[in-house]
Amino acid sequence: MKLYRLEALRGFAAFYVVLHHSFPHSIRLFGFDIGFVFRFGQEAVILFFLLSGFVINYSYKLSRDQTFKTYFLKRLTRIYIPLLAVMFLGYGIECWHTNGLANPQLGSLALNLMMLQDVSSLKPGVIVDPYLGNTPLWSLSYEWWFYLMYFPIVNWMKNQIKSNQIKSNQIKSNYDIINIFVYLIAVIAASWYIFHPNFIARTLVYFLIWWAGVELANRYIVGDLSLKNIYPLLVALSCTVLILGVGVYLDHRAGRTASLGVHPILEFRHFAFALVVILGALIWQRIAWFGFDSIFKPFLLLAPISYSLYISHQYLVVQATYLSWLKLPAVEWVAYFTVAIMFCNVLEVRIYPLCRDWIFNISDQKSGG
Repeated sequence: MKLYRLEALRGFAAFYVVLHHSFPHSIRLFGFDIGFVFRFGQEAVILFFLLSGFVINYSYKLSRDQTFKTYFLKRLTRIYIPLLAVMFLGYGIECWHTNGLANPQLGSLALNLMMLQDVSSLKPGVIVDPYLGNTPLWSLSYEWWFYLMYFPIVNWMKNQIKSNQIKSNQIKSNYDIINIFVYLIAVIAASWYIFHPNFIARTLVYFLIWWAGVELANRYIVGDLSLKNIYPLLVALSCTVLILGVGVYLDHRAGRTASLGVHPILEFRHFAFALVVILGALIWQRIAWFGFDSIFKPFLLLAPISYSLYISHQYLVVQATYLSWLKLPAVEWVAYFTVAIMFCNVLEVRIYPLCRDWIFNISDQKSGG
């Protein structure tokens, strides 16, 4: 059962990231800088993380088959089938630009397929940049490792509950223990990160944002989602914001200046936004989501293709130039975006389901299912 508000937000976030990357961030209209509204692409990705944690936990908890094999294949096919198609597209475009076989950058490709990419111009301690300059791919590495961390943590929780007599207070206690474990790891990793920025610490810190979605889903499932019941989560996020704020202060004190979109302010922005959006959602929930449908419901149309749109728009919209002869930027953008929508529909509606079902069939045959 899909939750339409989450789906609508997913579609909105994908559309906003496209606008963020394709529209100038300084557009003046009647003396006002309206380009300001397109400057928050990073926050849209953080919204993706929150939504992902919620949706993955919600669907897993309601699933009949909770084996690692099924969970892993679902996550593997969902991430890699569209990703491989877009990587192939990107290489094809690169070959077209060079009028021949382009350098496939096999080292970068391998590390990206191992989900170790991030943007080195924005953060220190980056292992490899996104393949062929497709910068939106930076978030996939975190998403993948979050998936892999989620399963053992949740099953540890489930096994702890099964080992006791099933009583509501014991279940609550076990859930609290797991949450505290995640929160402590994040706070420790944040402290490590401000002195020694690296991929592992950064992944562990950002897992807290993704896990916030998990905890919100847990509370939603049992019907007790309220400010009071997620107070420990808010404390953990607040502590992480403070620690990252110390990192900003230390960087400034050392005489280094950074823009709002670069380390260490960037990470501070991410966690501050996560805290704000959770509080905002709880407040909005208390007023029965007044006005939500009017603003976000239209974006349900983009929800089914939001992932493919996110990872392909750099090639199909932002870097597209094949209609530049029109000399009409607005018309060009609409045409590029239309092509992107068509591509993503083919990828999500045709290619992805066929490849996914083929992989699951092979897996079932090998296991004798």
